[in-house]
Amino acid sequence: MSIRRAVRNQQKLLLLSGMLLSPLALAVQDEVDSKSKVEEQAVEEVTVVGTQIKGADISDALAVSVISSDDIAGMGIDSGDELMAMIPESGQNFFNEAENISGGVNAARGDVGAFNLRNLGTGNTLVLLNGRRLVNMASYQTEEVGGSFVPVNSVNSNAIPTSGLERVEILRDGASAIYGADAVAGVVNNVLRTDFDGFSIRGKYTSFEDLSRDDKTLTMEWGETFNEGQTNISSYFNYYSRGRISASEDERWADADFRDRVPEDSPWYESTAFRNNSANSLYGQFDMSGRIDGITDSRGEFETYPVGDERCQYELTENVCGAVDGQGTYRYNLNEFRDLSSELERTNLFVFVNHDFGNGIESFSEIGYYASETNMFRHPSASFSTSKLTVAADNFYNPLGVDLLIDNYRFAELPRIVDNDGKTYRLLQGFRGTWGEWDWDTALLWSKATKKDVTRNRVSNTLMQEALNDTTEAAYNPFSGGVNSNIERALIDVTRKNETELKSFDIKLSNADLFELPAGTVAALAGFEYREESFIDDRDPRLDGTITFTDGDGDTYPYVSDVVNSSPTPDSSGDRSVTSLFGEVQIPVFENFDLQLALRYEDLSDVGDTTVGKVAFGWRPVEQLLLRGSWSEAFRAPNLVTINEEIVARNNTRTDWACVYAAENGGDPGQDVIDCRNSIQRIAQGSQDLEPETSENTSIGFAFTPVDGLTVTLDYWSIEKEDTIGLFGEENHTLLDLYYRLQAGTANCAGIGNSAINRDPASADAAAIYEAAGICPAGDIAFVDDRYANLDTRTVKGHDLAIYYDVDTDFGSFGFKYNASYIDTFEQEAGGDAALLVDAQKSGQIPANFPVTGFADLVGMDGNQSERHSASVRWNYDNWGASLSGFQIGEFYQSSLTLDDGTRYIIPSMTTYDATVDYRFSYGETENRVRLGVKNLTDERAPLADRYFGFFADAHRDYGRYFYVDMKTTF
Repeated sequence: MSIRRAVRNQQKLLLLSGMLLSPLALAVQDEVDSKSKVEEQAVEEVTVVGTQIKGADISDALAVSVISSDDIAGMGIDSGDELMAMIPESGQNFFNEAENISGGVNAARGDVGAFNLRNLGTGNTLVLLNGRRLVNMASYQTEEVGGSFVPVNSVNSNAIPTSGLERVEILRDGASAIYGADAVAGVVNNVLRTDFDGFSIRGKYTSFEDLSRDDKTLTMEWGETFNEGQTNISSYFNYYSRGRISASEDERWADADFRDRVPEDSPWYESTAFRNNSANSLYGQFDMSGRIDGITDSRGEFETYPVGDERCQYELTENVCGAVDGQGTYRYNLNEFRDLSSELERTNLFVFVNHDFGNGIESFSEIGYYASETNMFRHPSASFSTSKLTVAADNFYNPLGVDLLIDNYRFAELPRIVDNDGKTYRLLQGFRGTWGEWDWDTALLWSKATKKDVTRNRVSNTLMQEALNDTTEAAYNPFSGGVNSNIERALIDVTRKNETELKSFDIKLSNADLFELPAGTVAALAGFEYREESFIDDRDPRLDGTITFTDGDGDTYPYVSDVVNSSPTPDSSGDRSVTSLFGEVQIPVFENFDLQLALRYEDLSDVGDTTVGKVAFGWRPVEQLLLRGSWSEAFRAPNLVTINEEIVARNNTRTDWACVYAAENGGDPGQDVIDCRNSIQRIAQGSQDLEPETSENTSIGFAFTPVDGLTVTLDYWSIEKEDTIGLFGEENHTLLDLYYRLQAGTANCAGIGNSAINRDPASADAAAIYEAAGICPAGDIAFVDDRYANLDTRTVKGHDLAIYYDVDTDFGSFGFKYNASYIDTFEQEAGGDAALLVDAQKSGQIPANFPVTGFADLVGMDGNQSERHSASVRWNYDNWGASLSGFQIGEFYQSSLTLDDGTRYIIPSMTTYDATVDYRFSYGETENRVRLGVKNLTDERAPLADRYFGFFADAHRDYGRYFYVDMKTTF
């Protein structure tokens, strides 16, 4: 920690101590004089996110979006990820099944959804349930920050039952000093109803117009107050079931080659970019030492095809023919088996027990349980190009009798089948009451989340190589075309088990009437919190090095795993404890001007301590106009994975830009001699040297109410985060390697290049290409050593606009809501080696079309849409009700499709509309409501993108129109 930061923290800590001790001392003084008031004073729970002082006037001035239970019910949704996708302030959900296919077993799979306010990145949003933290989901995955992918984690949005929410509060400015120093992008507080009387049952059935999937939801609420009104028990149960959606159900997704959907007048019409089928199939390429005339080319390579293919030159088996290499590979449709969404069953159960002891003290208890089971089909596995298997010369089915190296082959007999089970437990016991003029609140919390992910029909490298070496009929037959190939002997299940745990204790003491100033009363709060967090990631023995495989080049763990198409990953675990002291004061400076001051000190067991502050104000110059603003700091510690993860190797298809430069300038523009885009292995591991990310959050805006029922709000906000944790990236490392080679020329090639890149020796042909380009020769990349590091400043700026209007007429009551969120600036500043590359590119040393990845203007890039809008009109009259709502995601571009001249592929905006009709009636002693709803009223489909299913699933859905009936009865 820098000396300047340490001094600043000490100054803040002294101020915090004064804020804490002053109200505590006043509380003791007031306690004796106020005993008579204890029994008369009602105990109420804090319900407004942004301040923990009950009854604080400043709450009106905070930039908070509130989504009511009626709003949520009218959306016709069943899952938290759907809810977050319809909130304009929310960004992309990188934890979704349709988009995390490439992550395989390393992805967070099953019933998962993430929180990502402002698109700042997963893990930057603090998520609460009834004002207290939620445990992170058990599994994690990676997200691109800088030039490559780093581990991120989040609370699971799908573990929160949307149908049980009383409301969702979204604090859009910083709240680190209020709730926790890691609330960088804001806070989402999910409020469940804890004091229900009676019984209600609700059923919902959803049917999709063009898909076989149907969804079923059953919700029950029961509550009773007894013990002469002193005790209330409320329970909530929700069961949700949905069918799978397979890619084969819609011709838009059924074939992974989407080129027929590209318009003829598009610059990408003749591009292979949208050809997302695979060169790896059951009909592979085989390489041998030497050559056989008419069978192989001069390098000993031949290809195979299904019998009857026009490229066949000779017969190998009754199902497979062959041809000399060069005819083009037989491509496999990856969407043959794939599901867009899994088959799912989900259960939520919450029980709340509240008891008033009658002496000003109330007990509140919370028991929460969540369980989910999913089943999903995925495409079959293909070996990494860096770890090839060999058909032994004496393999029973080898037609040539020589060793054959397998290339471009996929074990496509069976799909991978993923079963994922998740559970979350939550226990909370708290007490609250009054002490003189003071309200106090304390609670113990324990929560645990678990995940078990099992992938069936995976292939073991060891078992497959044994099967390829077999001389009997039981051998694996790669020339069968998938018919009776004996694949069963090499199939395995791959298991990943994850666990996260949260324990906490907190106590808060607040007074909304501390003492009088000429402009009003001062309110204050002081508090203490201690929490422990931990995670466990237990990988399959064939991935964590317990069972190892050594390939033909001698590579083994930790660079090669025993599972085909999966990188090796060690088990990992970690924990930390956090001690916090926090204080908050609300000061009425003038009768029309309130000020909020807050400080929070946190001491983390693994990365040091910090003190963060917040200042917010609300000024009402006239009754109809409220001006508001805030400034706050945040301190986000490296997540436990980035600190504790052991060495991890990942294979990713990447471009070697030093190679591209050599090819373009050394006489090989078509890359016929050297291959510049292939699977590059990246090695990364956790670092104890990581510094926490620090940020500043500012907001300024107004709320204007010109007439009763009409409110307009506008807020400008900014988040500037320093020391963002990420990776420099494999391709950036190759650019840095090119830069060093350009500086050196060909005079002295010993030790030239980027030391983070480990290369094989260059072949004579490759060396000649590099030398002709004027740079030192380089061979293929073996691996890139890329460590997690504190990069540079990430800045996000934007503004939010909202309009609310409610009016009663002779024809019923009408309500209108409009919310919009705009991102005006989103950039990752380049520093260090990244700045060196940017400057070299500006000066012309590095070609302008060689991208410095991840350090640029990110607005509009790959789902970072610059604007999101939602609007709704609701009507109620007697027993009837209706609504019409719309949601729009603005346009953005897909960076991987950018042409050499800078032309971007624009993915246009997408707007969907939903409608409902309600009828409410009484029957006997029951109150009933029937709702008919339609989602995506105009049957809008997601715009074309170069992705797995032809659309950008992080931002869009492509299910078309669907209908639902929702019935509720209250006794």
